[in-house]
Amino acid sequence: MSKVYFIAGGGTAGHVNPALAIAEAIKEREADSRIVFFVTKNGVENEMTKKAGFEQIIMEADRLPKGIGQALKFGHSSLSGYKTCIRAIEKYKPDAVIGTGGFVCGPLLLAASKRKVPYLIHEQNAFPGRANRFFSKKASAVCISFESSREYFEQNNHVFYTGNPIKKIFFEMTSEKAREALNIPSEKFLVLIMGGSLGAMPINKAIIEIFKDNLWQKMKIKYPELMLAISTGPRNYQDIKNDLSEYDLTDVHIEKYLDSTLWLPASDLYVGRAGASSAFESAATGTATIFLPYPYAADNHQYYNAKAFSTNNAAILMEDRDFNGKILLDQIRFLIENRSILFDMQKKAKANAMPNSASQIVDVLFKYVL
Repeated sequence: MSKVYFIAGGGTAGHVNPALAIAEAIKEREADSRIVFFVTKNGVENEMTKKAGFEQIIMEADRLPKGIGQALKFGHSSLSGYKTCIRAIEKYKPDAVIGTGGFVCGPLLLAASKRKVPYLIHEQNAFPGRANRFFSKKASAVCISFESSREYFEQNNHVFYTGNPIKKIFFEMTSEKAREALNIPSEKFLVLIMGGSLGAMPINKAIIEIFKDNLWQKMKIKYPELMLAISTGPRNYQDIKNDLSEYDLTDVHIEKYLDSTLWLPASDLYVGRAGASSAFESAATGTATIFLPYPYAADNHQYYNAKAFSTNNAAILMEDRDFNGKILLDQIRFLIENRSILFDMQKKAKANAMPNSASQIVDVLFKYVL
């Protein structure tokens, strides 16, 4: 008889992508299994799992409240979502439940706990999210992306270091193939700057500074091999294009979005935020990285992601308050002039990548949960 799996995780794509990778890894081993995603009506997880072709159950869920008004809404949504999950458990009788973090998984994990359905949790960040910390105590297994996360789950004996599942293309795409696809000469020293899907103001501000203060032009004279690729995000694209229109933009590529599956492996250096997906994608491609953690992320988790990489010199950690155009170019100059340090960063970044992460999580699922 085919098995049934319930999966929830969302709020951000960083919680959804691992869930999809785990679901696909299950399907590779059990083609006849039934996988059902629990999603909110307007959540990013709804669109992403629907696009991937998985079965869905829509429920209500909301973020943890910050005030009385939000508390009432949270209570109503949580109760409604919990009831939806209870009804689904009673109807489909799942063999296991998988939660990959975010407020979306709360109602499902609570229902699984109440109905004694075994469940597995996957944590993407170095500092675990509140939902995963809360539900980990009764989990049959907890899979972590950073070894440093283990201390937060000491009450659970079944904690496994599996890494964070990302798209296979990041492991398969070589620098040579990526540069050929993007028409970038091999001798270029490519610096990729990405602020996430919405862009990042401190990063975009630093970009404008290096041109207005004539810093980039001076760098290009000394290092003609320099090339810059910038993903501004949609909010700031036109403003940055307008601000830089009067400058010589030879070897400068500016877009709202850049395809990271090509630009990351093509790059010598990456500058960007430290979400779990970005961190492990840069690790998979072996790209030296300067992380600027988003300071307002929940529990400041991006800082801890960046710190985990920088502690063993796999990346450079900087914070928004200390970052500007001059400092950015100082770091680029240092790495151009010290290629052995750059290569060492790339090697150590690659060591953090785990290409079989999703498969390892499924190993844990089959051995400790089912």
